[in-house]
Amino acid sequence: MTSFLNRFDFKLLNEIGRGTYATVYKAIDCRHNRHVAIKCMRLDSEYSGLLCVVIREVNVLRELKHPNIVELLEIVRNNEEIYLVFELMSTDLHRYMINVNQPLSDMQAKLYFYQILKGLEYCHSQKIFHRDLKPQNLLLDPSGNLKIADFGLARDTSIQNRVYSREIITLWYRPPEILLGVEQYTTTVDLWSAGCIFAEMLRNSPLFKGDSEICQLLCIFRILGTPDENIWPGITALPHYKLEFPQWNETSLKNYTPSMNDDAIDIMTRCLRYAPDQRLTATEAIKHNYFNDIR
Repeated sequence: MTSFLNRFDFKLLNEIGRGTYATVYKAIDCRHNRHVAIKCMRLDSEYSGLLCVVIREVNVLRELKHPNIVELLEIVRNNEEIYLVFELMSTDLHRYMINVNQPLSDMQAKLYFYQILKGLEYCHSQKIFHRDLKPQNLLLDPSGNLKIADFGLARDTSIQNRVYSREIITLWYRPPEILLGVEQYTTTVDLWSAGCIFAEMLRNSPLFKGDSEICQLLCIFRILGTPDENIWPGITALPHYKLEFPQWNETSLKNYTPSMNDDAIDIMTRCLRYAPDQRLTATEAIKHNYFNDIR
């Protein structure tokens, strides 16, 4: 791999990330004298579905150009290997919160949350939803800029009444409609994830931390209350709804994020509404009073 990339004037420095399908390296693009991140993937038969993921990510990122979306600079192909060259960011939100090891300040969380929403507003305006928003996929630089990354699960929403996969969104950030088995959903799945991330920044811990789908659902119910038809019209018709669900009353999110002011609680509550059509859109969230001092 090193010798192949050297032919394209890339010098690998060190590994900065590793997943099931890809390894990410910090490198120098000698042609432009800049540091980059190179995502290296092998498209062999062992991961037959990976090619679809790669094609989807490439196609989406070629179309999305925004300050809060990571920039794809170049694509290099070598037989069964493919290299995606990205602008280099210094860390991701997950690693940053681990290193800080305490809740972020209200202003810092606000600035990051605002940038998440700005990136989502742009994606949704382009008929794209991310479907895997989590701290690991939010990249940061030392100046406090945030960029949304990893669009392997992103999809085009322009086709009406399309049935989508339920195999999306990391469990702690997965909205209840997905957990309850719906196959038609909207861009508000991203707003649920964003609300969860906002709470996590102010808690230094995930708000809903289940270890299975049913456990995740019950974690949500314990905090937000067990939903019924009054709260979420149509819930009893969802595929995985059970009359036997334990019954909990709603508790205030203030109990779980005590440092938050009323505006912060309000915007989080409106991102984490059960009924998807009652959640804020990214555009509505950006206009919320919570952001009056930075907008």
